[in-house]
Order: sequence, then C-alpha cells, then structure tokens
Amino acid sequence: MITATPWAHLPSYLTSTIQLTVRFCETDLMGIVHHANYLVYFEAGRVDWLHKRGIQYEAWVKQGIHLPVVETRLRYRKAARFDETLVVASTCAEVTRVTVRFGYEITRGAERICEGETLLACVGHDLAPKRLPADIAEVFRSAEIAPAAPGAG
Repeated sequence: MITATPWAHLPSYLTSTIQLTVRFCETDLMGIVHHANYLVYFEAGRVDWLHKRGIQYEAWVKQGIHLPVVETRLRYRKAARFDETLVVASTCAEVTRVTVRFGYEITRGAERICEGETLLACVGHDLAPKRLPADIAEVFRSAEIAPAAPGAG
C-alpha cells in the first residue's frame, strides 16, 4: 500500500496537474527515464502551477525576485519508459517569509512513479536572501484562475 504524501492534507486548490509524455532523450541505456529528469518534470509542474495562477515568472525577475531551488528530495517508486504519459501533481506545501516548498507526485495511471519536494528561496539580483513580497506570497496560497471562455475578450 502506498502511503499518502506529506502534503495530502492540504486544500486541493493548492495542487495543479500537468500531463507529460516521456521523450526518448529522457531515457537511459535501460530504456527508462533517467533519474535526473524527474527534477525537470518537477520544474515543468511548478512553472505550470504558476501559469495556472496567472503568473509569468519573468515578471517577478524584472522586479528583482528570484526563486532558486536550494533543496530537493526525491523518492523513486517505479520505472517510467519512453512514450508513456505521466501526470505531475504539484502542490504548494509551505510558504514562509523567505521560502516556498513544493511537493510533487508523478503518476502513470493509478501507479505512483515518483514523489518529492523542492525548497525555493527568495533572493534578489545579488543572490542575497530577501523576504517574499506580500503579493507574491499570496500567489502561493491561491487557487487556479479559471481560463477565459472561448471567444471571450
């Protein structure tokens, strides 16, 4: 039995999902996804999480806000292979004055392939730690923005 992730108790609106297809270049000589690519999948999930809340990361960079990954944790449970469809669920698990923690679960159908976390630290252009601005911290506590209806606007 696979246990729940540590962030499973959080409100569902803090989670967003993205579907990815494993590319051949992401596999190793055994034909399975190379372990380093799961961090790439986490990043794709995190960027999509922000997009679904109306955020383009480049806008924060222009304000002098950077969020580098300073810590990671991964647990591999099953192998994924070329051309399989995976779902990356990204959850904003914790926001502090200076950091943001995301939890991830990668699944193939009902099977959990991998889970993990990243810790991001807020820094300025000089790479010195700085407090998350209140409006940015609030984004990490928000739900997805409903997409505009077709033909609207």
